[in-house]
Amino acid sequence: MANMDYPGPCPSCGGIDGCSAGTSKEEAVAHYCKGLEMELNAWKARLYDVLVEVGAMNAADQEKVADTLTLIKSTVKEIEAVRDQMLEICPTNLSDKESELGGKLEALRTNYTKALQVISPGWFGG
Repeated sequence: MANMDYPGPCPSCGGIDGCSAGTSKEEAVAHYCKGLEMELNAWKARLYDVLVEVGAMNAADQEKVADTLTLIKSTVKEIEAVRDQMLEICPTNLSDKESELGGKLEALRTNYTKALQVISPGWFGG
């Protein structure tokens, strides 16, 4: 299981902000986005495990976690949209995007923890 305390794909993006040439900046952004994609894949795997477990729950318990799962799914889609935008526009400064992504990754961690409180926490390595 991936480290839930991991702050994201790039705790400091000085490598991108310091790139002067267009090609090196594009490569740095692509590298950052690849790390972000890896982080998203780990979250999608966790979400899949949660969805499988929720599918086996009774309707009342499913209702308890439905809003949290919706938030998790929408946050993943928001992160994917930011990643796609970054690849398209190749930003010159990542500090704003890094803050936005950090907040969204924190929201994923928080909502995942809420979902596990409803589902059997011991089943997920707890």
